[in-house]
Amino acid sequence: MILDPHIHSTYSKDSTAKPRDIIKRAITIGLDVIAVADHDTTKGGLTALKESKDFKDILVIPAAEVTSSKGHIVALGIREDVERGMSPEETVEAIRDLGGIAVAAHPFVRYRDGLCDHVKKLDIDAIETMNSRYVFGYSNWRAKNLAVKRELPQVGSSDAHFLGAIGSCITDVDSDPSEGAVLDAIKAGKTNVFGDRTPLPLIVKEVINKKIKKL
Repeated sequence: MILDPHIHSTYSKDSTAKPRDIIKRAITIGLDVIAVADHDTTKGGLTALKESKDFKDILVIPAAEVTSSKGHIVALGIREDVERGMSPEETVEAIRDLGGIAVAAHPFVRYRDGLCDHVKKLDIDAIETMNSRYVFGYSNWRAKNLAVKRELPQVGSSDAHFLGAIGSCITDVDSDPSEGAVLDAIKAGKTNVFGDRTPLPLIVKEVINKKIKKL
């Protein structure tokens, strides 16, 4: 199962991708599973889940990128919002209480609210070791090293904020095609990550377009 577990929709203020368009793009490029993980809300994920009923051969996992007091944690498989601003430990516990799994998002990128040193001993379910929005590869490298050292399950994510970035990094999950099976496979470390960074010109174009819209 080819999964992109960290995609933002228009329910995030910094994304231009509508949930239905995300699904269409995912199908077009051959993804089997996507998780729409907007900032501190499950609205985008739940909308995409509802929209997915009009399509075949795509599994949508509702999610959110939760802002803990020390950085971002992607909650996969939740259908209720997690309170922002709690400690990382409290955030992970809340995610699990809602039936989800907790993934450290871009953990070593300080300017994008990664957990940084707080991830080193955090009881996390998985860690992003390949995030396509890293302009430089050093942060991915540090995340990979930590995952190997702690024997943490690894995921690759596009962290897409526009349609063209979806699938830039993906996770190959050895799983049956159901939400529960995919989440269990990630927790069990039955994953391989692939992909590349989103091309810098596309990121620059995205930033410029956002600036223009604010004028």
